[in-house]
Amino acid sequence: MLSDLSLRDFVKELGSASPAPGGGSAAALAGALASSLCSMVAALTAGKERFRDVWPEMVEAGEKSRQLTERLIELMDQDAEAYNRVMEAVRMPKSTEEEKSLREQALQEALKAACRVPLETVQTVAKTARIMESLLFKGNPNAVTDVGSAGRLAWAAAHAAAYNVEVNLRGISDSSFVEETRKQLRFELSQVEASAIVAEAEMQKRFS
Repeated sequence: MLSDLSLRDFVKELGSASPAPGGGSAAALAGALASSLCSMVAALTAGKERFRDVWPEMVEAGEKSRQLTERLIELMDQDAEAYNRVMEAVRMPKSTEEEKSLREQALQEALKAACRVPLETVQTVAKTARIMESLLFKGNPNAVTDVGSAGRLAWAAAHAAAYNVEVNLRGISDSSFVEETRKQLRFELSQVEASAIVAEAEMQKRFS
């Protein structure tokens, strides 16, 4: 599993000639980094006397961020697995009409799964982004640049995952699935973008 590799080994694998892990797994990792930064900022706020009024909110934010990190780490592996299933379907025999039919059915199912995983990455990053906004204005101000960094990472993670949704949608013949998936994707992306814009505006305000 990718999540069992050291950071150095993961980066080596990502940079190898193997197509998986690829952009989808990298997107999930970027999302996990964003949620981990949120967890850190919450931990640097909860328990500090001057932030007593927001302790409960920070404790909750920290716990939610840790849960999101764990899910994004799982999605790193699931994205690579989904790609491999698509490749397995592509390699199925297609000499007869029956084989062609079975191959197409398997490919369509694999492509849908390969859309669902990065879509969930975007959805999970959107949850992180909502926590990020709370930390931006209520968290320890000494860690505000960490929240800003989380915003940049979240934006990159969501858009990178979205590319992987779109490329797989191109091969899917189920128009209802394509339409509904794109609708969900655009909504979740807009949530991440809105939070990232707020974070960037706050960084500019504080440091310009």
